[in-house]
Amino acid sequence: MENKLDLSNIFKIIKKNWGIWLFIPIIFLLISLIITFLFMTPKYEATTQILINQKEKNKELMAQEVQSNIQLVNTYSQILKSPRILDEVAKKDNKYSSDEINNMLSIDAESDSQILNVNVESKNKKDSEKIANEIAKVVSDEMPKIMSVDNVTILSKATGTAHKVSPKVPVNIAVAIILGLLVAILIIILKELLDKRIKTEEDVERELNIPVLGSIQKLK
Repeated sequence: MENKLDLSNIFKIIKKNWGIWLFIPIIFLLISLIITFLFMTPKYEATTQILINQKEKNKELMAQEVQSNIQLVNTYSQILKSPRILDEVAKKDNKYSSDEINNMLSIDAESDSQILNVNVESKNKKDSEKIANEIAKVVSDEMPKIMSVDNVTILSKATGTAHKVSPKVPVNIAVAIILGLLVAILIIILKELLDKRIKTEEDVERELNIPVLGSIQKLK
């Protein structure tokens, strides 16, 4: 028989298959929790702030200050991730290579701001803070040599800023439940569509095209 789903029987289907609605999302939730807590390694991010400040001031510079600051910040962001800086940090750290530090490093700069947020993410909270501070120190020491101007100030150190950034337990739980519900819906729809049994008087009239003369109640 050709089975069709419509709005009139959706509630009945949901009620009849409540076990699937409950069981599948719980299974997905348990799998998500097991993966999150047993197989995913926590990562921590520490942040230090660097200020790029123009020390020379005159009317012409002030008129162009916003644009020039943006250009300086963008330039310094690139220099921060250059081998000259990261190689020096790697020498001081003696634990991570410059390539590894580069993969751990991200730099954020807000629009029209002279402040660079230097973020370091690693599996160890202390390492994240230490490397972030080392980067800030190396940049402060090396920038005058690179740019021929001493305009870098460490605004805040990374010490005490490390916080857990992954795994994100609430996000993983939400995704697991949503996926579980979607799978449950798919199973229920397939179950109903593939069910070939004639179960109601309407099924008889629709599939066999004959009138129903009477019905026999189910014996208990």
